[in-house]
Amino acid sequence: MAALTPAFQARGWSLSEADWRVCDPAQFDLLLIRTTWDYVDHQAEFLAFLDRASRLAPVANDPALVRWNLSKRYLEELGFKGLRVIPSLFVESPVSAADAFTALAADEIVVKPVVGGGGFGQTRLTRAQAADVVLQPGQFVQPLIPEIMTEGEISLIFVDGEFSHAVRKLPRGGEYRIQVIHGGSEHAYAPSSAEIEVAQAFVAALPVPALACRVDLLTTAHGPLLMELEAIEPHLFPTYGAQLGERMAEACGRLLA
Repeated sequence: MAALTPAFQARGWSLSEADWRVCDPAQFDLLLIRTTWDYVDHQAEFLAFLDRASRLAPVANDPALVRWNLSKRYLEELGFKGLRVIPSLFVESPVSAADAFTALAADEIVVKPVVGGGGFGQTRLTRAQAADVVLQPGQFVQPLIPEIMTEGEISLIFVDGEFSHAVRKLPRGGEYRIQVIHGGSEHAYAPSSAEIEVAQAFVAALPVPALACRVDLLTTAHGPLLMELEAIEPHLFPTYGAQLGERMAEACGRLLA
């Protein structure tokens, strides 16, 4: 809020926080989805609210984009388009985790919820640990890419389709999750033009344009891979983007025009 407020106030707009469960969308000229992290446990209610709200005021990001981004199956769709994403195996019916190792040709895997966030609900498995594990629908599996523990993850922020700024996130020792809540750290990062171009391709592949989104890339010896394309309530790392407030205000102005 502090990062956005000056640029919004300069245009005569006020910003206020509202709880999606109790707010009246008709009271606002625009609804910006920010920290609605409980949607993971209340998907149907959250989507129903967005649909109702969008009939009363503009919602950003667009509910159609939120619905698409809610399930990590979007990774599969982006892969089908020829974009480079981390290989992902989605569980359609109960299956042995050992089969996932074979399918992904991996020595270590991470089991994740199809709808989830913040690195929660995940399980890291070696082949030896997987013998008695049965994967269930609602989960998907990815190989553990070792570079995540040494190179971390690069997050590139885009506003209205244009690159704004970037951050490198590193895990603590022995951990693969890069989020601060899991002991990770954040650092200013200046991406190369090639990294921006790769991220831009993912932004362009969104089914609906995003007012703001975040592209998380993992650097490997074979080039960047997409870890996540966050277009619901992306953390925008305002500390590292001096122009973020102005960019967001300009984008909102275009949306309201």
